[in-house]
Amino acid sequence: MITASDVWPIVKLRLDLPDDTRKPLIDTYIAEIERRVLHDINHRRMPDGLLYVWASMVMDAVRVDLPHVEEIDETVGGPAGSVKVGDTSVSGGGGSGGGLANTAKSVIDQVVFNYRADLNHYRRMTWGTGR
Repeated sequence: MITASDVWPIVKLRLDLPDDTRKPLIDTYIAEIERRVLHDINHRRMPDGLLYVWASMVMDAVRVDLPHVEEIDETVGGPAGSVKVGDTSVSGGGGSGGGLANTAKSVIDQVVFNYRADLNHYRRMTWGTGR
């Protein structure tokens, strides 16, 4: 099974981050996406096949939620603060007042929704109260 520590190197490489300065912040997105995905697919651990999906979801959430962060800003195309996630265009929490508190939940909900086709393959059905 994959872990959160497997996701950071992919996100760092794909976002072309120069160092680990933003790692503590991005780790919060990695952890929250993990919890949301595990809840959605009814698993206790992340299946191996979702490594790159998980990394892509984190990058989408970070790009939408943190367009004002210099290293992230450079990876966002289009109008400032506007990112296309799946087939939906989402405007993030730009500006100087960290969008994290204001938009993180809705952004992550939207990202999980947009990756539903990838997640459905791993979804386990649960009956009753037990797993």
